[in-house]
Amino acid sequence: MKKRKVYVKTISLDVMTIDQDLREDYDLNPSAEMIMERVSDEVSPQLYGMLIQQLLGFHADMQVEMAEDLEDFAVAHIAHTTGCASVDYVLNICYGWIAAEHGLFQESSEE
Repeated sequence: MKKRKVYVKTISLDVMTIDQDLREDYDLNPSAEMIMERVSDEVSPQLYGMLIQQLLGFHADMQVEMAEDLEDFAVAHIAHTTGCASVDYVLNICYGWIAAEHGLFQESSEE
């Protein structure tokens, strides 16, 4: 049986947080990993690592869908949605990170 890292801390009088590291229990789907390797050519190594982390914890099939959507955005700036609120929330954050790195945001002009 694997020993999990668990950190407990109190953040206020009535709230205690328990931090666990479950990453080893929720690996990246090999098919999603192959797709994400193509994404790595389009983003910085730091951003690539952040994007990989966002896929962990989702069902293996959903990881593939998300990886395909991230590839479409990284290569052609096409944003997909899935209809799953939690997935779309994560994808939107990832799209924003990629867009920022690709310089797709216009700087506001202060006059």
